[in-house]
Amino acid sequence: MAMHNNGIALIFARTETKMFKDFVWYNASALFFFHGRLAFYNVKGEKAKWTGGAPSVLVAYGEKADEKLFHCNLKGRYIQL
Repeated sequence: MAMHNNGIALIFARTETKMFKDFVWYNASALFFFHGRLAFYNVKGEKAKWTGGAPSVLVAYGEKADEKLFHCNLKGRYIQL
């Protein structure tokens, strides 16, 4: 995604890792940190018993993706890089 520079990735917010440093902090256009942990649902629409197990973040690469994150109506915090 960092090399393509056009899209949004959903990843765990492991900000201390080498991967986050190399591919997010130095390449992304913006971040959207969710308030709380994400809940997931199965194909029947039933909520899973557990969350993803870690905080999540949307990572925008490129101007169009940055704009989408800026205008999203999700609960959390947008940060332009």
